[in-house]
Amino acid sequence: MNKNDSAATIGEFFNDEPGLLDSQWHYVSVSYGGKQMGLLVETDNEDEAWEEAEDLRRAFGDDAKITAVQRVIVQ
Repeated sequence: MNKNDSAATIGEFFNDEPGLLDSQWHYVSVSYGGKQMGLLVETDNEDEAWEEAEDLRRAFGDDAKITAVQRVIVQ
């Protein structure tokens, strides 16, 4: 319990409105120049996730490669 009445409570974060845990996600990963970049994409559509991965890959240049596109569950 917090004595400060203005402090946020867990109920304020997990109320009836759709939120982080109610969304579907995909994780996309791109390798470039010996480095790795990952991105969470808010979609349940794998084709949309691949499009986001391709956009990310293009941002890093021609030698970048998509290494993963997978659905994830946020718990």
